[in-house]
Amino acid sequence: MKKQVLHRWFSAAGMALYAATGQVCAMEAMNDAELAGVQGQAGVTVEMAHKASMDRFSYFTNDNGIHLEDIRVGSASDPEGRARRDYELDLLNDGSLEIGLDIQDERVSVGGVSLDDSGARSMGAFWMDRDMDGFFRITPGGAGGSADGYTFNFDYALSNGRFGYRTNGHQLFLDDVSMNISTPEGAGHTLDVIDGAIQYVAPTVGDITIGAVRYAEQSTNIRGDQSALASMGSFEAGFDFITDFEIRGGGGRQGAEGIQVSADTTLNTASFLYSTNGYGLLYQGISGASSVQDLRIEVGEDFTEEGRQGLAFTLNGDSSRAEGNLSIDDIRLGVDAGTRDGGRSVGSVNFSWLYENQTINGATFANQVYLMAGGHPDAGDEGMRFASEWSLADAGLTWTTNGSSVLFDGIQSWGRGDVTVNVTGNEALGGTQFYKGLRVGFDGISGGYRMDGIRVGSEGSAEGAEVQAGAELLSALGVFRSFEFGNMDGQYTLTPGGPNGDGITINSDLYIEDGRIGSLTEASGQGVWADDLSYEGHIRDMTLEVVQNGLRVVQGEAWSTMDVGNLRVGGAEDGASFGRIVWQRYGQDSEMVITGPEGQEGLKLALTSIFSEAVGDKRNRLLWETGRTTDAEGNPQNGTGMQLVLDNIHTSDGLGAGNNDFGVQTELSVDVREADSADGLQPSFHVNTHTRFRELNVGRVNLVHNDGSGNSSTATALQGVSIQNMDMESNLNATPIP
Repeated sequence: MKKQVLHRWFSAAGMALYAATGQVCAMEAMNDAELAGVQGQAGVTVEMAHKASMDRFSYFTNDNGIHLEDIRVGSASDPEGRARRDYELDLLNDGSLEIGLDIQDERVSVGGVSLDDSGARSMGAFWMDRDMDGFFRITPGGAGGSADGYTFNFDYALSNGRFGYRTNGHQLFLDDVSMNISTPEGAGHTLDVIDGAIQYVAPTVGDITIGAVRYAEQSTNIRGDQSALASMGSFEAGFDFITDFEIRGGGGRQGAEGIQVSADTTLNTASFLYSTNGYGLLYQGISGASSVQDLRIEVGEDFTEEGRQGLAFTLNGDSSRAEGNLSIDDIRLGVDAGTRDGGRSVGSVNFSWLYENQTINGATFANQVYLMAGGHPDAGDEGMRFASEWSLADAGLTWTTNGSSVLFDGIQSWGRGDVTVNVTGNEALGGTQFYKGLRVGFDGISGGYRMDGIRVGSEGSAEGAEVQAGAELLSALGVFRSFEFGNMDGQYTLTPGGPNGDGITINSDLYIEDGRIGSLTEASGQGVWADDLSYEGHIRDMTLEVVQNGLRVVQGEAWSTMDVGNLRVGGAEDGASFGRIVWQRYGQDSEMVITGPEGQEGLKLALTSIFSEAVGDKRNRLLWETGRTTDAEGNPQNGTGMQLVLDNIHTSDGLGAGNNDFGVQTELSVDVREADSADGLQPSFHVNTHTRFRELNVGRVNLVHNDGSGNSSTATALQGVSIQNMDMESNLNATPIP
């Protein structure tokens, strides 16, 4: 144990031996003077080999309940065995009660979590293994020396830990977990009750290491050595923070019962490392602060018309809000995971946020989550569903490199819909294809985001600069001034294992309808708009891993279709339309390596885009349609106009090569630096692009005539077009407006 207990006058074993002599004595009350003499003199050792179970534990608010089923405590290594716990209790000179503990080979498991209306559905099974030793001390007296409260000090070390989540015979688990957590030297957690509220102040320091994240197909919780299974990589974090809680009972949003929480947190310092195969992504010098006001917790009905039951976390009252900021002094890619040396610096970032109720496009959005039993219905009865609504009213992201900063300002986001979580296998069930790993699904989500623009200045001064355009320079990375959508469905499934050992493999499907992308937008609503947008995208066997000096992403196979019903200039709904644009994309083994420039701060992306030849309906094709007929409401009807089609676009390595490995290669460098302007050197948001390819082919160029009644005719204008040895570079700077 971490703290050895001295001066034991008796032990549990001694008490048992004394009782075995057959002598019986009456118990007599002790007066205050006698009790005072006990302090610092008595100690108790309790040694236990334990195995326990509980059928159900329930929590109710307003007659609605959430239930933990089949709770068990026993041995982590032996399903029939017992865990061991040793306790040492001391009463110290200052009146504190100190409890030392040593836990060995213990597993705690919950067989399922359900709600009153869940039926056969469950949130899935959870389990935790641990060895743990340390101490816990309770001292009379709370915050500020108050006599009525309590102060808690502790120091725990957890080792040989595992935490697992299982649904429908598949499980994902954190392996080789270790953690140290304690109260800081000279400080403790304090508990007081003031004006009917629990005041709990919690200064805490510690660190945690997760050696691996693994997947197993097994209907019972795994045991024993699992190091042969693939891993997503390892995680390490250190932290030093203090949180001040105010907790009240007696009122949720839907009745007289529930929990009300407000909390203020200061993150003094933290670090984070994610690593695969000896290289890491490192966040250093993390600090920040956050405040949550009027969070309510209860079991109740969600915000949909169905009124589904869930464990509710709602931040949607008139006084509810969550705000804060987070700074990361240095982000480094591809460091040595053991020493944390080397790597390339991306620079520093600061993010500030405010979550509160807001009205967007005439609809009110708030912040609330309802946790329900059952994930995707085809995956089985076990899983989790989150009925979610979010409202990010204002946020700003500042990125600093080389002494200059860019602030992405006035960020807003909103939306609502369901997110599902399951652990699944490679199988087709109920007409849905599932993949091995942790599946995060999207079901009927609508929402969007927008930003005012960017501000550029020297480090620390960007907030005072004028808002300007410039975010459009990141359009190639899928970052736009605004994006909103009427419906999004789909899934991302994360599987342990990469191309060289540790890493993450991703399979995804995404469907977006009624979308709109805005670029070069102004406060008046004028801009360039991709309106009436739909998107369908699929990715198979994409891998992610940290490599020396960077992060490497390789797409196994990817195909997508983006259909823009109207490309407009002017107003989003009534601006002049260029017509309809459809971009189909298909490729295999495209690659992106993210790193930083050598010896400087910034982002450098090396993109290799492979345009593969058509395979069935998977192809690279660009369609432009104009002159469409309209319906009775004046809406253009797709497929009724004249079309220009560039079909079967594909790359190759050159005449006679027979290979397609070079593709279209783009080096994209992004940073904030000083650049020449009309007013001399000024901080600027800088984007440099260098693109080249050996050969880009267009199989055919077709002209398609539709007569508006469903009949069409196609004429091939060009057959087989090749562009070879293209090499072009652009250098763009966005500087402050004078």
